[in-house]
Amino acid sequence: MRRSSLLVVVTLAIVALAGCTALGAQEADPPAGDDSLAADPTVTDPTTDVQGWERGYWHNESLDVDPEDGLTEAELQALVSRAMARVEVVRDVEFDEPVDVELINRSEYSAGGGGDGSTTAAQRAAAAERAAEFEALFVVGETTDAGEAEEATREASVQGYYDTQQDRIVVVSNSDSPRLAELTLGHELVHAYQFRGPLRQTRIPQNISQDGIVALRALIEGDANFAERRYEARCGEEWDCLRRSDWADESSSDSDGGDGGSGGGGGGDAAAGSAGPNVGIYLQSYFPYAAGESMVAGVYERGGWDGVAELYQEPPLSSEQVIHWDSDPEEAESVSVPDRSSDDWERVTAGEPAGRTLGEASLATMFAYTLYDDREGSLVERDAFLRQDGPGPRLTYDLAPSAGWGGDRLYAYRNGDESGYVWRIEWDSSAEAREFASAYRDLLEYHGAGQRDDGRWVVPDGEFADAFSVRVSGETVTIVNGPDRSALSEVHPENSRVTAADVSPAQGAINSTACGTSPPSIASSCS
Repeated sequence: MRRSSLLVVVTLAIVALAGCTALGAQEADPPAGDDSLAADPTVTDPTTDVQGWERGYWHNESLDVDPEDGLTEAELQALVSRAMARVEVVRDVEFDEPVDVELINRSEYSAGGGGDGSTTAAQRAAAAERAAEFEALFVVGETTDAGEAEEATREASVQGYYDTQQDRIVVVSNSDSPRLAELTLGHELVHAYQFRGPLRQTRIPQNISQDGIVALRALIEGDANFAERRYEARCGEEWDCLRRSDWADESSSDSDGGDGGSGGGGGGDAAAGSAGPNVGIYLQSYFPYAAGESMVAGVYERGGWDGVAELYQEPPLSSEQVIHWDSDPEEAESVSVPDRSSDDWERVTAGEPAGRTLGEASLATMFAYTLYDDREGSLVERDAFLRQDGPGPRLTYDLAPSAGWGGDRLYAYRNGDESGYVWRIEWDSSAEAREFASAYRDLLEYHGAGQRDDGRWVVPDGEFADAFSVRVSGETVTIVNGPDRSALSEVHPENSRVTAADVSPAQGAINSTACGTSPPSIASSCS
């Protein structure tokens, strides 16, 4: 998926990896391109398909395309064919089949959600878990509908996506007439290559966590962003490229001279001034693009495309493994918390295992968001989260309070209209557990909390008005949230202690099936 870096953006369409489709037979004779669109129609075409040439167009050909009055079908096909040839060059791949591309405007995209508004019990439970996650990260409070906040951010931001189930690219334009930004197209073409090729051999644990899905998306989006950056580097001197700025009525601006997402941290700065979409949701969802690109770029620097190919054979399975890709972090621990709530409180369960694993990336987002919300001050230095110069993404999620994460589990609870949660986080050392707990207490104070005589914390007003308990036991931090102090012991009694059974190595049994037949619960924004 491509996202604008100057608009607050999130994931586009979440598509199950099981939607990967089978490769069809290669065309024996690709149709020739329309010579009337080529600036130099005398360039010799090869007799067979070669890298850097697709369906009548070389990667370095110029096209006679007028962006002001939209694209004709012939112009679109020429741009797609040339972009495929360019992706072949920058990503060192070969497309065996054409890729269908559809152009739609933003209103068509927004109207495409469909559905009659009805939800199942499982969907409502999943929404409650997601809302608890956003609340625990101090991103969306109880007074705001978390689902609507996420959807609003999504609809305002999407530039394009690859539909794995229909094996096609959809590019979203702000204009009613067909418009196309070439870097967006290039990014999505990398996804077409991924899901037709290497991801079919990627083996995924049956019990992969939400954070594991984020890590897989970091590989997918990081590879596409890295290839897009290499694509963009050739625009100007080597290649003529159709940029978003070529369309007079497109409101999205280019970033770092490009069309958006690969610009990395540009989204952070611009997001801070956005009145609609949620910046915190943006920061969390941008992780696969920024940290993923840094990981892929680093692996490429060491081992070339062969090294990147190895990532698809042994993908990262936690955001920690993406952030610290060069230090070979240990496998995440599988964390669980026994349900000891009172009869009035019920643990929300969307599926098995219950709860959500947020991961190091989400913890980093929780602290980094203080740079962008509407409160005075922040809990991290700007330079710790934003790279001011140099190539690559500008956002880095390697922050001191979240480093040393070893595993976590968040459980949502309900009591009628009231809500709470229990969040247990394992750390690599007791010192790192204490460091996080101290930073988290600072975060509570940042949101107006005061500590009461019993050691519990209370945020008296605002969207995060609640009571909190923060306990440290060795390498474990347990946070309990409820509407008031008396509710904390109802959600999770104070006398509960961490036992050996509550923390165990992650069950990383690898599913022998490939990506194309992996469980439908595993999802990726293949776009």
